[in-house]
Amino acid sequence: MFMTQTNKEENIFADDAIFADDDAIFADDDEVLVQQDNNFSCQDKNWKIFIIDDEKDVHQLTKFVLEDYVYQNKHLEFLSAYSASDARKLITQHNDIAVIFLDVVMETNDAGLKLIEYIREHNKFARIILRTGQPGYAPEKQVILKYDINDYKNKTELTDQKLFTVITSSLRAYSDIMTIELYRQSLENKVTERTLQLKTKNETLIILNQELVALNQEKNEFLGIAAHDLKNPLSAIQSLANLMRMAINDFPQEKIVEFAAMIENSAQRLFALIQNLLDVNAIESGNTHISLASYDILPFFQTVVQNYIKPAENKNIEIKFNFVEESYPILADENAIFQVLDNLVSNAIKYSPHGKSVYFTLSKTDSTVRCEIRDEGPGLSEKDLTQLFGKFARLTPRPTGDEHSTGLGLFIVKKLVEVMKGNVWCKSELGRGTTFITEFPLLAEDE
Repeated sequence: MFMTQTNKEENIFADDAIFADDDAIFADDDEVLVQQDNNFSCQDKNWKIFIIDDEKDVHQLTKFVLEDYVYQNKHLEFLSAYSASDARKLITQHNDIAVIFLDVVMETNDAGLKLIEYIREHNKFARIILRTGQPGYAPEKQVILKYDINDYKNKTELTDQKLFTVITSSLRAYSDIMTIELYRQSLENKVTERTLQLKTKNETLIILNQELVALNQEKNEFLGIAAHDLKNPLSAIQSLANLMRMAINDFPQEKIVEFAAMIENSAQRLFALIQNLLDVNAIESGNTHISLASYDILPFFQTVVQNYIKPAENKNIEIKFNFVEESYPILADENAIFQVLDNLVSNAIKYSPHGKSVYFTLSKTDSTVRCEIRDEGPGLSEKDLTQLFGKFARLTPRPTGDEHSTGLGLFIVKKLVEVMKGNVWCKSELGRGTTFITEFPLLAEDE
């Protein structure tokens, strides 16, 4: 049990050394007992001291002795419970208690001991000082070994000076532990954050690696198909050239001219394939040189269609060109729009059966200019439609006049149309022909 008030005063003033320490322990006018030296002490909250004891005098005396105590610029805030059951309620409401003065014998002889485990379930950092006036119920050695407490005091031993000492050492320990805990939490957060960053980067690397594998596979397919397509016309040129060299005097002039035309045709196929390969490379590397300006698409369309009148006549294909406006202004690149229209018109002639018709239509909506190219060919399957604008697309329909196809034209068309802020798509059913539609933003006449 604590000393009486008279004994308390005698203890304080009887020794000059203890009285001198008063300046170090009490902090009138906010004098600091211990200089702030860690991040945890920067908090503005007071130290919460929880007194759990069934004797009211113990609460009053403890508060009286420590009422002016300051540690690391923070005062004490007292919580009181007069039974273990009351203490349980407060423990759940306050998770930042720093020091607990815990009595052993309260409503039962071991109520305080049983409360220790509950406290640790809710607060593993608080310094628990077990103090008892009946040590026979809780022998010090057994209690220290069995229970998670930090100090054991007999109430008769706790003079005011020793109370100051134990509260200071307990708060110092609690402050250090909380500083370490803050550092641990900070480190844990950084580790978690870094782990998440590494996970994200790893997932990105996996995706990039998959893309690289896909690109490498595409490159191999690209080179294989390109080599195959280059090989055929080169073989034809080589064979014809060798034949002419070995037996030029055995052939009439007409045959030599025919051979020359065949060589020229093969060379044109080579040139078209190489040009398409260069176009694809330029598009994928971002080196396409596009200069957008205002153009009337009608003369472009008329010129391209005119270029294919002869190939159409050779297959007895009738060309029907429909337009009603005098002009169809769009924003486009001159070379790109020619390339787009040339590819689409040539495909219509190339894949149309003999004796059919091809329809070319220009029209306007409120905001777009639409070019439609419709043939009466075999049409496209659903699988063909999914592959239509891919590189080296090998579709079910085949050219009807033994024309050559690189499989790159529609890929280039789509990329160029999109660069010119347009859109291209296809409508088709097997046995019902195919319609390619391109749309470009309509420009006002004065733009």
